[in-house]
Amino acid sequence: MNSKIGLFFGSFNPIHIGHTAIANYILEYSDLSEIWFIVTPQNPFKKDENLINEHFRLEMTKISIADDPRFKASDIEFNLPKPSFTINTLQELNRLYPSNIFVLLMGSDNIINLKKWKDADKIIGNYEIIVYPRHGYPISATDLPPNTKIIDAPIMEISSTMIRNSLKAGKKLSYFLLSDVYKYVKMNDLYERCKVNGAR
Repeated sequence: MNSKIGLFFGSFNPIHIGHTAIANYILEYSDLSEIWFIVTPQNPFKKDENLINEHFRLEMTKISIADDPRFKASDIEFNLPKPSFTINTLQELNRLYPSNIFVLLMGSDNIINLKKWKDADKIIGNYEIIVYPRHGYPISATDLPPNTKIIDAPIMEISSTMIRNSLKAGKKLSYFLLSDVYKYVKMNDLYERCKVNGAR
């Protein structure tokens, strides 16, 4: 029997309770058997001035999801060409796991820009997409490409950017991250000095 796997792409810089809450909701209210968190070394649409080393971000992701065996943290993009294009990752996943069915999980802020992605037609034509709502990006089913559905997940307004800036300013946002992730951040001094990608 094929496993149906949701792919949650992100920088996870850092991963926070909004990420895990959304993933938890989608897993419970869809036909997915697992969700894999794909830690992206470099998003082609984002600057990386404040992007800490991907291995720190992967470790935080592993810590965040350690209690649920249906979640997996993936470093598959670490050895793929940068910047990280989704179509390349999907092709590599299909090569490595040919019996799995992969489904993209995407916020409504991303779905409206999907046609700008590399080989967008291949993604739209070959993969199911589950869209969750993001504040300020309302969508309806008529706006979506084929093979796409909206899931009525709660809207999360927590942002990694806000968390990074707050930690850099010395604020204690321990309830925005899982407690073990917050301890890991503090132990490694990850954001107080905003270490850039490749540091340490």
